[in-house]
Amino acid sequence: MKRFLQRLFGFSLGPILGAVISLIQVPILTYFLSTSEYGKAGLFQNMILMIPTFIYIGIDQAYTREYHTTSDRRRLMQQAMVVPMAVGILMMAIFILFDSQLSFFLFGSPDYYYIVWFAAAWVLATVIERFVLLTIRMEERAIEYSIMTFMLKLGTFIVSLLLIFAGWIDFRVVVYGLLFGQMAVDLFMFIRYRNLLDLTGFTFDWPLIKRMFIFGLPLMVAGAMSSVLNGLDQFFLRIFSTFDDNGVYSVGLRIAGVIGIIKTAFTSFWVPTAYRWHEEGKSMKHYKYISDMILLLLTFLFFAILLLKNPIGWFLSIQDPGYDQVKYIMGLLVFPHIMYTLSETTTLGIVFSRKTHYNIYISLLTIIPNVIINVSLTPFLGFKGAALASTVAYIMFYLARTFYSKKTGFYFGQRMQIFAILIMTIAAIINAFDVPMIELITLVLMGITLLIQIPTIKTTLEIKNNSSEWDFN
Repeated sequence: MKRFLQRLFGFSLGPILGAVISLIQVPILTYFLSTSEYGKAGLFQNMILMIPTFIYIGIDQAYTREYHTTSDRRRLMQQAMVVPMAVGILMMAIFILFDSQLSFFLFGSPDYYYIVWFAAAWVLATVIERFVLLTIRMEERAIEYSIMTFMLKLGTFIVSLLLIFAGWIDFRVVVYGLLFGQMAVDLFMFIRYRNLLDLTGFTFDWPLIKRMFIFGLPLMVAGAMSSVLNGLDQFFLRIFSTFDDNGVYSVGLRIAGVIGIIKTAFTSFWVPTAYRWHEEGKSMKHYKYISDMILLLLTFLFFAILLLKNPIGWFLSIQDPGYDQVKYIMGLLVFPHIMYTLSETTTLGIVFSRKTHYNIYISLLTIIPNVIINVSLTPFLGFKGAALASTVAYIMFYLARTFYSKKTGFYFGQRMQIFAILIMTIAAIINAFDVPMIELITLVLMGITLLIQIPTIKTTLEIKNNSSEWDFN
């Protein structure tokens, strides 16, 4: 268990430090940028960050699946990059061809076409960055991986800060921070890991590329739909509401990213660990315990955010009172992170069995309720409707992932998780409105959720007293 926790800490370090940067950055940006300007920046961020998922075509996940089957990892990585790089170049051409149209949709004006050009270059750099980071992660070099991911966040923060000091107070502060801050760190990373990118002696291994493509294609379709899902809320806000609502929603996403720390840290650590455990034949009780402990940790963080929503809202709205509205959707917006993280422990049967086509069904089942709720509620409730759509969609995501994994034979009891999720959903919805004695109600719901998870605490004590029966290495 000690070694397990050490690796988990190593992978967690980067996301934690990155979250600290975000927590510093958000109030600075909300102080200088109006909700409308932040709305434009948030829409751009959301849309640009979904693009790489289409480009990878699931081959990034195929790469991690093949990683332990070969000794020449550099060759494997380079073969895995062939198709994504080709698609990335095609995407660059599309960006440049429709630069004015994309600029108008994102920023309300065609005059920022040059930002679309920069975004095209960013997309291509991200492809290389992704596979370099995956290699570090699969080698379980936890601290090194954390340092690289933290530097990406730091680069974005520094560029944004320099632009503010230069007197810029519009959406370009966020946009340029993301584009140039990340590409500057990417350049450093490409130089540092140039041995991985050395193409000396490179030849195409079409059978390997084809095998990874077949494995990854269903994941790409599913991943693309998941990316669309992540962008749907702000897309519908752009259509049915205002840039102000988009600004409130975007800031809410950044605050919800506090729980995203756990998601990023855990998934970075969990994927290589779970694959190795599968090869070693670990018993199901180990997977179940990890799932239960993640739920317990996320429960504490979820209710902490709800109980702190008023001071957070006040702090964000010092300069622009519009940001105070963020407090109503923080509970709803952390649900995607909670559901995704929890589902990572229940979905393993799909990748272990290589039945990746199940992910397409999962994504369809997730998108449908999101679209229905967004169309029905966003025109009337604005950012609250969009946040509720995201919550319901990701609950469905978790349930569908668990169901299809069960069909492959990988399953452990979910009764405790279902009850806990139900109560937390009620808490998030109640906190989206002005309800008398809301803090007391939230505390009561928190107490009930923790009581449900007493078996997890008992299992923890059992592990402590009988450590010889549990092997988490």
